[in-house]
Amino acid sequence: MTDGERVIAQLPRKMRFYDRNERRAYEMTRAVAARLIDSPELVGKAFSYMERHMKDPNQSRAYATWRDLLEREVEDIVRLLLEDSPQGAFLRQTQPVFCVFPLDERERILSRARATDAQILVGDAPP
Repeated sequence: MTDGERVIAQLPRKMRFYDRNERRAYEMTRAVAARLIDSPELVGKAFSYMERHMKDPNQSRAYATWRDLLEREVEDIVRLLLEDSPQGAFLRQTQPVFCVFPLDERERILSRARATDAQILVGDAPP
């Protein structure tokens, strides 16, 4: 287990999702967050991505939010990104690209999410 994975495991985990897509996107974000802890230089890559692709006036709120957030400590970025709140949801939906996972790693992450989908969806089903 990496340092990033240990940090992420200690944070409160979102447990209720609108649908499977939100659940899978959250798991991908958890993996990104762990990678950020392990490789803080990814913040610079995200900033570069943001400067190239998010300066569109239609994305001004996301751009301004992320511009300010990327100047903070990595642990703050991760905590806010994974927070179960409207702000956390906004950050997850608008996050710049920090990294791209190899196909096999992406499939492992999504496989964990699919396994958990069954547990959550069954557990949330009405009696």
